Amino acid sequence: MELHVKMKQWLAERGVHYLFLLFSAVLGVAVAVVSVWADGAQGADKKMWALIAGISAFGVVLITHFEKRLVEKGKKRAEDRAVRAEADMTMLYSTTLRPLSDKVKELATLYATAAPLPLSAPVQTVSDLQQKRKEVLDGVLRGAVALTAPPIGPGFLPRARCSFYLYDAATGGFRLEGTFPGARPPRTVIDPVGAAHMKNEILGGGGKTFRIDGVHETHSYLVPPGTGYEAVIAVPVIYGTTEIGVLSVDAPLYVDFIDHHVTLMESLADILASAYALG
Repeated sequence: MELHVKMKQWLAERGVHYLFLLFSAVLGVAVAVVSVWADGAQGADKKMWALIAGISAFGVVLITHFEKRLVEKGKKRAEDRAVRAEADMTMLYSTTLRPLSDKVKELATLYATAAPLPLSAPVQTVSDLQQKRKEVLDGVLRGAVALTAPPIGPGFLPRARCSFYLYDAATGGFRLEGTFPGARPPRTVIDPVGAAHMKNEILGGGGKTFRIDGVHETHSYLVPPGTGYEAVIAVPVIYGTTEIGVLSVDAPLYVDFIDHHVTLMESLADILASAYALG
């Protein structure tokens, strides 16, 4: 039974390929033989040259096929190594960043509670803080894209997209504060249904990471159908009891994200929360 299943699987995966290979070989041999046979010559020499032409054509088809297979296998091995290296790097970053970002967030929250910025802070100070916070946000957005679904050839364009939505406690709404890259930006304002989803399922109750992996979750208001993205990791940005917003990274395929990417995004959210706590 198991052999039968494996045979069916092989036929489904490779059967059509080898059918086309056989067809190409037969066609190549036929063309070679016909070209020799059509020259008007007679006798045993003609048969011999037709045979040689047919064998040569068949050999060319086989050599081309095996050369292509070797290139495909080499490419597949390179892709597998790249995926493993990416996963290992992500695991390293996530396991290293998470404890550090937790400590930085705790320190920033403690400092902001003990020595909050005075209401009458100089305009220049406020402007400087906003600029530094923007630099942190830009670094977080770019880092999330580079460390989750990095660019691949031949164009090496970013595949992932990271966005940060700032929460407005007065209105209960979310506004796009930053995104990278800018080629296909998300919605600038989340509609009320999506805002309720983000508030209740991500920010609410002290915060909870939300992930669309195609298995446990398959839909989110963060990424409407037709946008070109199907995988999502959305993490809350909170310091103390203050809800700042939602940091979300999107990727074209569910398999682009692994479990370590969740830890990584939570670490980046802690860094972003620290920047807002000190501002």
